Amino acid sequence: MPAYPNGCHVAEIEIDPVSGALALTRYAAVDDVGTVVNPMIVDGQVHGGVTHGIGQALMEGAIYDDEGQLINGSFMDYAMPRADDFPGFRIDFSEIPASSNPLGVKGGGEIAPVACLPAVLNAVVDALSPLGVTHVEMPATPERLWRTIQDAR
Repeated sequence: MPAYPNGCHVAEIEIDPVSGALALTRYAAVDDVGTVVNPMIVDGQVHGGVTHGIGQALMEGAIYDDEGQLINGSFMDYAMPRADDFPGFRIDFSEIPASSNPLGVKGGGEIAPVACLPAVLNAVVDALSPLGVTHVEMPATPERLWRTIQDAR
């Protein structure tokens, strides 16, 4: 019998309409991972997963030339999230024990990167909705946001 973790993630962002620069101002998550055996480890899993998801949503992108050669082939030219890219995360847990195992645990590392993408991209679309924007491709880089704003005007 499987155990399904679930949760709710919410992101608040600000976008500079002149440059397309985005600032993540607040992020909160409540996840049901079943029984939390070690809160410090589960906090770390959620923080790492949120960081991974935000990186994917806002900055990480592989760039290829017309022949399919990877252009950003090292971490020197591939944007990765850093601690100063984020506000403090507000994390909480709703512990509903799983009936499928004796400890009542559910997966804790899978929720955050999955829930983060729609939370962040929906915040981006919401911020740009007064311009009629209904969709933004990932990663929502400042250049992509600037182009989206220009095209909407």
